[in-house]
Amino acid sequence: MSNKIIAFDFLRALAIIMIIPAHLSNFLFSTYSKLALYAFDPYFANMGLGLFIFMSGYLLYYNNHSIYSFQHVLSFYRKRLLRIFPLYWAALAVFVLVFFVFAPKLNSSFLFPHAEHVFGHFNLLVHVLGLQIFLAPAYASPMLTLYFIGLIIVFYTIYPLIIMFSKDSKQLLFSSSLIFLGFLLVSRTFNIIDHRFFMFFPIFVFGILTCKESLFEKSARTIFKIPVVQILLAALPVIFVLVVVLGSRMVLLLDPKVSLTIDAPSGTIGSSMLVSMLGSVANSLGLSYTTLKFIVDTLILNIFIILFCIFEYRFAMKFINDKFSSSLSLILTYIATSSYCVYLFHRPFLALWNSGTNFISNPILHDIIVIFVAVPILFFISYHVQIFELNLKKYFPQEKVPGKDLPFNGSTIGSSK
Repeated sequence: MSNKIIAFDFLRALAIIMIIPAHLSNFLFSTYSKLALYAFDPYFANMGLGLFIFMSGYLLYYNNHSIYSFQHVLSFYRKRLLRIFPLYWAALAVFVLVFFVFAPKLNSSFLFPHAEHVFGHFNLLVHVLGLQIFLAPAYASPMLTLYFIGLIIVFYTIYPLIIMFSKDSKQLLFSSSLIFLGFLLVSRTFNIIDHRFFMFFPIFVFGILTCKESLFEKSARTIFKIPVVQILLAALPVIFVLVVVLGSRMVLLLDPKVSLTIDAPSGTIGSSMLVSMLGSVANSLGLSYTTLKFIVDTLILNIFIILFCIFEYRFAMKFINDKFSSSLSLILTYIATSSYCVYLFHRPFLALWNSGTNFISNPILHDIIVIFVAVPILFFISYHVQIFELNLKKYFPQEKVPGKDLPFNGSTIGSSK
């Protein structure tokens, strides 16, 4: 197994391990357990999601960097559809059964938000087609977890257009910027295209550029000898914590529904004061408060996730290699291979688990069993489902799109709330 495959198995495993705890709190009973996992929500989940999107862009370019004909585009789309939709449709059916059809009979401690509307016939049709991100918010209500499939479908749809018309990195950035602005214009005109597209598209493009330019690889020895870069790398764990803390405070301070004050030497700074100041800036720029707040949140999120992706990517490429013990490599491969299936099915699985174990009256005992029994079983089942699904796909002939064909197992897809 090559070093790069092991490294990306590590990154996929890390991403899903960061995502699951953020969602696990919805299925725990003890207040202490929920508080212990609160730090994972939403920033760890967003980091895991960002890492998946970064890897999606990277691996798409690695395996499909030469798309120069209509036939190649069709082959690319066919390959993506076969990779994404079978398990996604299965997950969608399970979501409907668990959270809508049988929900009244299940005592799972989890109520799916706005279930009557989300599981309406038209909204389900939109999800079947994978258009939930493109048509939201005017015509669709993306489901928890499964919204991300719609997000990645939009990215995959755009990808051939970026590559076909980009001979170098400058053209790639230019075409990506045009697409971003075009989608923004469409969004403001027709009230479609979910805001998460704009939040994560820069990270997707960054993943493509990282692979295209071999960032942090070709010139790594030179770059990492620069004192400023060494200081930045050394400080990244601290930056990591600060951005989480400051990000939390920023969100609270910019939310007009939250009453929050911070004592400062010059007086007391209240959330209403900052909201008013931001509103004034928004008016001077001809924007609404909501739009400017979204821009601020998106900038913070992108800076945070890109720094995190740089750190984890460099760490994986430098330290995660075939010198690892075979058992540890197998564990990484196991978790990485099961990650897509775990992501798709973890909510309904945990809901069913809670429904079947609600006789456990002790909340701490219940939570220990969920964490140390239910979650490992979820990974075990998901791994074998993923292997079965991958074996079935071998019966479907696939045309090869020009590329290096790096043989990563599974799918590079993940989630946030």
